[in-house]
Amino acid sequence: MKGELNYNGDRVNASLSPTPEGVTLTLDGLIHEFRPVELGQNRWLLCNSHGQLQARVVRDRDRLLVWLAGRAFEFQLTSGDAAAGEESGGGEDEARAPMPGTLIKLLVQPGAAVEQGQVLAIIEAMKMEHQIRAPRAGIVEAVAGELGTIIDAGALVVSLAAEQSAK
Repeated sequence: MKGELNYNGDRVNASLSPTPEGVTLTLDGLIHEFRPVELGQNRWLLCNSHGQLQARVVRDRDRLLVWLAGRAFEFQLTSGDAAAGEESGGGEDEARAPMPGTLIKLLVQPGAAVEQGQVLAIIEAMKMEHQIRAPRAGIVEAVAGELGTIIDAGALVVSLAAEQSAK
């Protein structure tokens, strides 16, 4: 896998290649070799000769969220990768939490019209705020959760009414 990421406004060339011992991650020419051990729920243990680090990696449409060694990184995927980014953010009618956290803002109510990419809610995780965006334009059907509640990774936050088919 090879492509470009946007991190803090800078383009980063990235590639991820399997090796007999694990994987090689190259970021702008810097090579990182490790053996990943999947822990479940998008969590990984990354092992190499320097030790072990726990990481959590979540793809939310055109964003790649990475928590590594107590730090959080948000990457914007470039257009080629963004098209495939439906993994953890929910289906077309759902906006789900990409990671566990505290629901700190609900910006829509049932019946509200939203645009694709509009921020619907914000959760706080690892001392950072993460936006949950609308997967498409539509009408909010339901809002799950209450402010201040802790939500799990993948929990439904906002659902959109089914699209009406054209007749």
